[in-house]
Amino acid sequence: MNIHLRHIGQSILNTLFPRYCCVCGRRLLESEQDLCLNCLFELPMTNLHGKKGSTFERILWDDAVYTQHANSMLYYRSKSNYCRIYFMFKYHNRPEIAVNFGRMMAQELQGTDFFEGIDCMVPVPLSPQRMKQRGYNQSERLAYGISLITGIPIDTTSVIRNVDNPTQTHMSVSERRRNVQGIFELADAEALQNKHVLIVDDVITTGSTTRACARAVLKAEGTKISIISLGTSQFNKEKPKPFWIRP
Repeated sequence: MNIHLRHIGQSILNTLFPRYCCVCGRRLLESEQDLCLNCLFELPMTNLHGKKGSTFERILWDDAVYTQHANSMLYYRSKSNYCRIYFMFKYHNRPEIAVNFGRMMAQELQGTDFFEGIDCMVPVPLSPQRMKQRGYNQSERLAYGISLITGIPIDTTSVIRNVDNPTQTHMSVSERRRNVQGIFELADAEALQNKHVLIVDDVITTGSTTRACARAVLKAEGTKISIISLGTSQFNKEKPKPFWIRP
C-alpha cells in the first residue's frame, strides 16, 4: 500500500512539476532521471575505464605531477547538446545533476582497481567569490556522488583557492598556464600527509587548472595523486594504434 501511495504521489508531482531531459529537453518519464533513455544511451563515453597510459592521463603529467590513475567518463564536445549537462549544474542551480553523474562516474569504474588505496577526495576548489555567487562547488557535488558509491571521504578544506582568475574558455594553452599560476594554496599539509588523494574536476581540457591543484596537494609530504573528471575535451580522444604495434 505504501509503495502504491508513493507511486501515486510521484505521478501527481510529475504532473504538477514536470521534469525535462537536460540534454534534449524532452519531458522525462517517471523512471528517467536527468536524461531521457535515448540521451542516456547516446552519452559520449570515453570508455577509458582508468586504463594506464591513456592520452587523457598523459596530458596531466608535467615535471611535478605524475598520476597513479586518471579517468574521465565523457568526451566534452563544444556546442554539442551534451554541453547542457555541465551548464545545468554549473550555471542553472542544478547541483543534484552533478551528484547523479558522480554516482555514474563511480559505477562506471566498479570492477577496476581505480579507487583502491585512495584515502580521500579533494574537489578542485572554487574561489570565495565564485562560491558565494553559485552557492555550491560543482566538483564537490561530483565528489559527493562518487562518495555515495565508494565511501571515500571528501576534504574541502586542505586546499583552497584564493584567486578568482578569469575564465579560460578562449585562452591558448600558454595563457591558461599563466592564468592558473599560484591560484591554489595548501592550507593543511598535515591532513594530506602520506595520503593517496583523488582530485575531482568537472571538465578537463588542457589540464592546466587540475595540474595547478595537484601541485598544491603534492606540497604535502608523501602524497600521491589520482585524478578524475566527468568530462574531457574531445581533442584528448584516444587515437587508434597502428596495426603493427597493436597487441
